[in-house]
Amino acid sequence: MSSSLFQAELRTGQDVVNTRQRGRHIAQSLGFDGQDQVRIATAISEVARLAASHANGHIEFLLEETPVPALLVRVRASAFNEGLVVGNTPETLRPGPALAPAQRLMDRVDLRKDGEGWLLLEMTQRLPQLSPMPQALESLREELERQRRSSAADELQKQNADLLRILDELQARKAEVDRLNRELEETNRGVVALYAELEEKAEALRRASDMKTRFISNVSHELRTPISSVLNLSRLMLDRIDGPLNAEQEKQLLFIRKSGEALQELIDDLLDLAKIESGRSEVLCTRFFVADLLGALRGMLRPLRVTEGVSLVFDEPEGLPELHTDERKLSQILRNLVSNALKFTRQGEVRVAARVGPRDTVVFSVRDTGVGIAPEDQERIFEEFVQVEGPHQQGVKGTGLGLPLSRRLAELLGGSLTVESQPGQGSTFHAAVSRDYTQRPGAGGEQGGDAQSLEQETSHARTVLIIDDDEVARYLLQRLLADASLQFREAPSGPEGLRLAGEMRPAAIVLDLSLPGLDGFEVLEALKRDPATRNIPVIIHTSRSLTEQERGRLLAGAVGILSKSGLTRDVALELLQRALSSPPQGPGGGSVPR
Repeated sequence: MSSSLFQAELRTGQDVVNTRQRGRHIAQSLGFDGQDQVRIATAISEVARLAASHANGHIEFLLEETPVPALLVRVRASAFNEGLVVGNTPETLRPGPALAPAQRLMDRVDLRKDGEGWLLLEMTQRLPQLSPMPQALESLREELERQRRSSAADELQKQNADLLRILDELQARKAEVDRLNRELEETNRGVVALYAELEEKAEALRRASDMKTRFISNVSHELRTPISSVLNLSRLMLDRIDGPLNAEQEKQLLFIRKSGEALQELIDDLLDLAKIESGRSEVLCTRFFVADLLGALRGMLRPLRVTEGVSLVFDEPEGLPELHTDERKLSQILRNLVSNALKFTRQGEVRVAARVGPRDTVVFSVRDTGVGIAPEDQERIFEEFVQVEGPHQQGVKGTGLGLPLSRRLAELLGGSLTVESQPGQGSTFHAAVSRDYTQRPGAGGEQGGDAQSLEQETSHARTVLIIDDDEVARYLLQRLLADASLQFREAPSGPEGLRLAGEMRPAAIVLDLSLPGLDGFEVLEALKRDPATRNIPVIIHTSRSLTEQERGRLLAGAVGILSKSGLTRDVALELLQRALSSPPQGPGGGSVPR
């Protein structure tokens, strides 16, 4: 349903001016804002000018109430020039290039022929509010009739006023943009200063870590000689080489010897940790069977039982291949785990077992029926000098270095050390090592090269490749995942990341999605398509808001997704640990679906 508001003939330039005035007045009365009023008046005057310059025409303003309230401007003419109309038949008739401005300014522009052969051009603009009341429409019609004879000078004055208002708005917006640019420059300077400070702090931390390692190494070496002297002298006296001892003297010497042995054990652990952190720990590979290793441990560890109510059980290994790794370091890991289990188990058993693991590894398990470990403490126990306080610590001595050292040794041997535990239900430690140290992921063949080659192979087995074009994001991620047993390599682009992944075969890859050129989806697909890199676990690190479809597509080829917003150390470490211990995805490679 339509209601006519105003109509007029289009013959002269004055008619065009009057039509523009009427159009703007109608738009104002119907609730359009200032910008919309100018747009509507401009579209109307342009079409009216072209129609009046070529043929006599007629223009009518109507109010449409259905299906939605809208202003309808209908121009009727005997003919339009070719710039306004394209095509001759009803099927090919459409607006020409001259109507492009009107099509941009109005919601809809239609062109057709009526039953009498006249050309009808209709322009529609939806009302910003409900249709006015009938009384308001009648008042509008009367006002339009009174304004029918306004002069061109009046219209020009109104156009100038509109232009001045628009210029003022543009000037205000320019001032706001200038202010925002100044604030952005200040923020950028602050970010650069902060980044420089972070670099300085990072360098200070690296120097402190190096100093700590050198201090521990030097002090431990200096303490070894006097401690060895104390132990040897106490052994001489206990052997009564220089004469008999009374009972009290023997008791005192036993205390001295026991304290010396504990101090020597602490020094040995500190030296081992210092060697691993500095990258100077050598892996001396030999070939041996698991059954022989467990047999030697059985005889060595049985005397360590604290109470008679605890059984130390070694399961017989079946179907396990020959190992080619450092037997001494593997034995040290298992001794630490078993001695810890015996300390904190009052009743039940400590069971040692071995099985074939994923990625050509062998997994040793030490399960006890002791006090167990609370979930919030299961990562803390692998920190240096950390001991969980509680009643179970009464009468149990320790340095807090056994488990951290065991984890570093397991990682050095191409594996990992994890724990599963519940308070009151015991604990199970899983130590995984590569079956053949020289063939582990990232190794370059048989051992036997120079020391630099050996250290490089060891580092590749625990190297994390970060592919991200944001230098700050790469730095922050490294600080969150800071671990002396991990090394990081950086790639600022997708092609560089693919090259490094193929050359070094890292233990894991952290991949950003918003990369220039080759984006993260394409990099992930390329990694999974290449047989050399398809089994490397990938963690997606992004600030993008992912759809369910994108999330499913990524998780088909990645271990998990880390959000840059709200990232915490615990979440990042948990996901990285899952990636480093995840099994290979098989020949299919987990390719990313398109």
